[in-house]
Amino acid sequence: MARQAPRQASRGQSMVEFALLSGVLFVLLMGIFDFGRAISAYISIAEAAHEGARQLVLRSNYTSRPPDSTIINATLATIGGGGLVLSEDPCLQDPTPCASPSVPTAANTGFIWITPGRTVGNHEVTVRVTYLYAPMTAMISNATGATLVMTASSSMRAEY
Repeated sequence: MARQAPRQASRGQSMVEFALLSGVLFVLLMGIFDFGRAISAYISIAEAAHEGARQLVLRSNYTSRPPDSTIINATLATIGGGGLVLSEDPCLQDPTPCASPSVPTAANTGFIWITPGRTVGNHEVTVRVTYLYAPMTAMISNATGATLVMTASSSMRAEY
């Protein structure tokens, strides 16, 4: 009858393997989590831009001027909060509004930019949402940068 070898030599092997691989698995898991947050934020700002453009082409909103509370509120209602902080682009309230959106300075906030100087006629209007995304995990932000600028835009033709 053959004698079996004792198993004492490999008793702690699985704990050592887990200890070596758990760091890599944890970073991978947090990367997936941050990537999912980024995709969710982008989908929300894209939907917000689309809804803002839809509100902007309505006949009742063509005379709106900054602050465009009707369009901003419709844009914010579309995303339903979702942890995103969006506000009207401050450059639109200047005497000569900016021709392109500003970039937010605070992490996880964004600006809603609306085509300035709208007039009656068959013309295209644009709503752009610029969002400054910051990953939650320090290791991920070291690899990708402290913040990422996300921009979603929607253009529609106004028929008023």
